[in-house]
Amino acid sequence: MSRPRTFDQQAVADAAMRAVWEAGLVATSVEVLLQATGLSRSSMYQCLGNREEVLKLAVQRYVDQQAAELQRLFASQPLEAALRKLLLDAAVDNHGGRGCLLFNGATELHDADDAVAVAVREGLARMAAEFRAAFLRRGRSEQDSAERSAAVMTAIAGLRTMQRAGTQTPWLRAVAQRLAVALAGD
Repeated sequence: MSRPRTFDQQAVADAAMRAVWEAGLVATSVEVLLQATGLSRSSMYQCLGNREEVLKLAVQRYVDQQAAELQRLFASQPLEAALRKLLLDAAVDNHGGRGCLLFNGATELHDADDAVAVAVREGLARMAAEFRAAFLRRGRSEQDSAERSAAVMTAIAGLRTMQRAGTQTPWLRAVAQRLAVALAGD
């Protein structure tokens, strides 16, 4: 009879997510995952699967956390204010300079077809769906909501990239403010 699990899978997923976010999807080795999660090699393989499965788990955990955060943000504030906060966060803090795990992953795995790349693309689609839903709840048409959602995703990617490239913060703040107004407007 096998021993029952003695670890918290959410805590392990959080630790794996942080490790992947720091090192990147490509550079996160099994050893990095073992060190971050505190699992033994046999426990990881037995309970979570191979490296690819753990990376997918980390991506899914990130997506779940970000989707929940977006839902809270858009439920608690008017559209323009929510967009302003989101875009300013991307432009100024950018998750402490780490960027977005999904955008980082899409850049790393842009031409890959493996399961991790698919998980990243599905995560980006889920984020876009959250934005689309926020616009739909405010009476926008399906087409307009889809277009604005794509524009928000593009704005976030651009702001995050410019922030990581060292663009001056006042300039990024001004751009984020203008984008929020434009994306929320009629």
